[in-house]
Amino acid sequence: MRRFPILDAWRSLAILLMIVYHFLYDLYIFGVLSASQLFSTPLNILERFICCSFILLAGACARFSRNNIRHGIVVLVCGTAVELGALVGGQVIRFGILQFMGISMVLYHFLGKYVQRWRPGILAATSAALFLLTGWWTGATPVPVGWLYPLGFTAPGFYSADYFPLLPWFFLFLIGTVLGGWCLRHQENRLLTRSLPGVLTWPGRHSLPIYVLHQPVLYGISYLIWGMKG
Repeated sequence: MRRFPILDAWRSLAILLMIVYHFLYDLYIFGVLSASQLFSTPLNILERFICCSFILLAGACARFSRNNIRHGIVVLVCGTAVELGALVGGQVIRFGILQFMGISMVLYHFLGKYVQRWRPGILAATSAALFLLTGWWTGATPVPVGWLYPLGFTAPGFYSADYFPLLPWFFLFLIGTVLGGWCLRHQENRLLTRSLPGVLTWPGRHSLPIYVLHQPVLYGISYLIWGMKG
């Protein structure tokens, strides 16, 4: 898979911020932070930036990958492991970001050759419009059944600590593929070719194992410090 150091560094930043955010979330679980502190506007913006970064970068890398089915299945398996781990820790995750990205990679394997026929600007603008419209549509349309949540339609009482349904988020993934296409067309651009220190790119190159393993470690540390006091 083609790699660009600047994208690895962007993913490294997202990973670092995610670790910080999840540590704050653990502090909330153990009563160190209040709900008003964790779910404040600045931290909500931070959380959206982190997740949107991962999705855009996943879309970009889908343009570079030679085997999106294999990559998608690996990410899906990791997403399932995260969901099971969260269940052990007393949290409920249904169709979290890893499962979403895994499914999106598999879908793109089949749809990519058709999507790439669109002009990049038209694809980006259409995807942005559909992202907003489908986000509003699914949010305003509760359903009486519980099995449509992967598409974004939820029944009353649905809860997931991490939830990224195909609608609207697949359209943000497609915007990421536009970014990836731009990178492929401008491979000699100095922004893309400039070498960066390994400390900036290494986490981004190993983001999946870091994502899977960081929360059990953080939760364990938090439990030892604050949980055992309770």
